[in-house]
Amino acid sequence: MLKNQRFAWISLFVRFLNGHFSTKIIIKAFVGAFLLSNFIFLAMAENQILNFISPFLTLAGIFVLINLSRAGFFAAGFFTGILWFYWIGFSFIYYELVWLIPFVILFVALVYGLLFWIASFPSFVALRAVLLFLISYVHPFGFNWFNLEATLVLGAFEPNTRGLIFIFLAAISLSLKGKILKFILAFICLIAALQFKSSDARTLPFDVELVNTNVAQRVRWDKSLRMKFTNENLDLISSAIAEQKRLIVLPESAFPLFMTNEPLLVDELKELSKQITIVAGALAYENKQIYNSAFLFQDGALRRMDKKFLVPFGEEIPLPKFMQDAVNKLFFGGASDFKKAENFSDYEIDGVKIRNAICYEATREELYKGEFDVVVAITNNGWFVPSSEPVLQKVLIKHLATKYNKAVYHSVNGSKSEIIKPKKAFWDEF
Repeated sequence: MLKNQRFAWISLFVRFLNGHFSTKIIIKAFVGAFLLSNFIFLAMAENQILNFISPFLTLAGIFVLINLSRAGFFAAGFFTGILWFYWIGFSFIYYELVWLIPFVILFVALVYGLLFWIASFPSFVALRAVLLFLISYVHPFGFNWFNLEATLVLGAFEPNTRGLIFIFLAAISLSLKGKILKFILAFICLIAALQFKSSDARTLPFDVELVNTNVAQRVRWDKSLRMKFTNENLDLISSAIAEQKRLIVLPESAFPLFMTNEPLLVDELKELSKQITIVAGALAYENKQIYNSAFLFQDGALRRMDKKFLVPFGEEIPLPKFMQDAVNKLFFGGASDFKKAENFSDYEIDGVKIRNAICYEATREELYKGEFDVVVAITNNGWFVPSSEPVLQKVLIKHLATKYNKAVYHSVNGSKSEIIKPKKAFWDEF
């Protein structure tokens, strides 16, 4: 009897899928999602021609999406969640929870499937486009990496709200019935979406050593290698001093230890800082709380700069307290969330005001507001490589650097360290 009931439920579910998700709908949904995600993968090539093509593919993706059925919207959101964020679960490898990865991918895909599905409720294409546009500003659990403005970082269009609005209007125009009129309107919208001028962000007026490391995450916290990594960092600092650099920036967790518990190392770094300013990532422990921090050693003094925005489900569980405790106990051996800072940290070197950013913070719009000159960011991408995560992170940072006209000095473990400057108008690239 129980077996027959189980087969009945399975048969009902299969009939539901067959009634809503035809092969044609699934293929269209995947094509739309892939076109919407193209910039992530084309950015890897760093090719000007592909960069130029990318936003037109994004436009095509929006056009396909807003003309899908309701089931197609859900499927497109499902595929978009996978294409953008399939790598999120990779960090569970280092917690010995590999079996969770497919469930994490499925959960993320379902969240974005539901968000897209909400946008499908109006019957008018224009209203669907408006809802899809608005949904791109909804951040589940505070995670803001689904950002359609950032899809315009490549190519000739303005990567901001204005640019995105006109790209959506172009997609709506192409959905009209008039064969000639729709192309004329779409062309006008594309002209309005162009980036017409470039901005020159202020940069640091002295030599900076942006350290790039490739320490695998599986050995990052190996206690037997702690001294090796520490000595390598000290050697890098000494080399930067010999080259007469003014500032050296080492990645997030460059020192795989609690800096607050290492007085001898702190004293050594203070002494070195009389010759060069040092910014380095490490953990801090205070009042039974753990902080992800950047440590600033300058003129023989130490300042700790704690992270304000923590990674959802990575450094904090964005759920009510009783649920946080349950999740941490079930999956993370009872470990508690990281403690966050109340404010961002700013400091000065030779009169230049610098804002500190630790990894995820560099992709938060809130960080770029206020009075400062440049951003110095430290990141550990060892959790997610090899994947497209570093590319998406860079595009998101470039989007915000362009929007707020700031240069970002980015020191990274696991992917490229570089100075990320505002996007130039396409014709200024040649």
